[in-house]
Amino acid sequence: MGLNLGLSFTFSKILPYMLEFFAVCLLLFNVYRQYLTGVSLTIRRLVSMLILFGGCGAAFAANPIYEGDFSHQYREVFLTGENAKTFEQGLTMVALPGCPFCFQKLDEMKKISALYPSIPMHVFVINNDQAALEAYRERAEGIIEVEMFPDSRLLKSVIIGGYPNLIYNHDVQDSKLISWSNSGFGSTSWDYILDSEGL
Repeated sequence: MGLNLGLSFTFSKILPYMLEFFAVCLLLFNVYRQYLTGVSLTIRRLVSMLILFGGCGAAFAANPIYEGDFSHQYREVFLTGENAKTFEQGLTMVALPGCPFCFQKLDEMKKISALYPSIPMHVFVINNDQAALEAYRERAEGIIEVEMFPDSRLLKSVIIGGYPNLIYNHDVQDSKLISWSNSGFGSTSWDYILDSEGL
């Protein structure tokens, strides 16, 4: 919702929690005004706490915050020589065959690509698995380019943590890449990419 209004990724992620908290406070105010005005202070405090903690607890249970939602933990990778042009400009996901988190991230990339089509996005599938390549291409629906990872010897140099890994190349003339693990790539990372792309 917030992205469609032109808000940042981080604020768009926070917005639902702010609205939920506002709704709980509004409910508390109405209950307090209509039913608790003639009641003892102890009961008013008890009911207020039940509504506040119960309402906020239910809201967060329905829309939980995960560890990586606001992460931006990355490392810089430098590729030189014949490897320097392995990653094209933009964001590249390095994906493992049959990886559910990779498919989730691909769906997220498709949504972002619809909002910001000028950001180049790619997927590299490892292990030279043709069936996996076709599965990712089918899921990408032609929105994002999907290819085999060109040189498996590079994996140790660029991959951190588990899969998927995301690699951002701001400028193909620059040897510096930004590399995230899945848990290190959150809404703040999307904001970083937008800022780097001047969007």
